[in-house]
Amino acid sequence: MASDGYRDIYESKADAYDELVSHEDHEGNLARVLSELAPGEALSIVEAGAGTGRLTRLLAPRAKRVHAFDGSAAMIAIARRHLEDHAHVSLEVSRHDTLPVETDGADLALEGWAFGHAVGWNPEGWREDVRAWVTELDRVTREDGRVILIETMGTGVLSPFEGGHSLEPFDAFVRETLGFERHVVRTDYAFASIDEAARVLGFFFGERMERRVRDHAWTIVPEHTGVYVRSR
Repeated sequence: MASDGYRDIYESKADAYDELVSHEDHEGNLARVLSELAPGEALSIVEAGAGTGRLTRLLAPRAKRVHAFDGSAAMIAIARRHLEDHAHVSLEVSRHDTLPVETDGADLALEGWAFGHAVGWNPEGWREDVRAWVTELDRVTREDGRVILIETMGTGVLSPFEGGHSLEPFDAFVRETLGFERHVVRTDYAFASIDEAARVLGFFFGERMERRVRDHAWTIVPEHTGVYVRSR
């Protein structure tokens, strides 16, 4: 999908996007890895690119405070709906580079499936964008806290970056230049039927993905996710 297509989804098709992500990681592997990489209870958490709140919901039960932000008001509206009973969670619209929270206050600062879009949205300057956004996560994190980035390594493929992927340069940059350690996690999608899998994944990833799902008769669709972690 073209970069503008993703922008349109985030701004005007947030409900359909929320349906998509509700099917991912049906085995709960991401929550397990996050608890290992950022252990503890009563955490103070800052999240950039929160979307409709899928990570926020995973982390809220072991947080004393969560400040979560996204650039899309439509996405934040759905996240608020999901988390309306969590008084310790605030959800606001904000850019990645100007998070309206205090310096050195978070035990954990993270982003999920947000920073990687810079590769498509700003092909000439994405490294500067990512560096600036990570610097902002560093700013809000206390000295011995953790910073975590979460990005796809491929949907509907049997190994990470199989066949080539637009985020391979991102992967190399955050590991080799920004000093993050990478963990690869299977976060497969699960659907009730092949038709549902084709429809939901085709909406976001396009006709080629829809055909791939049907060709493989998938109801469990493989997904590889990179979880990048660094102490501040």
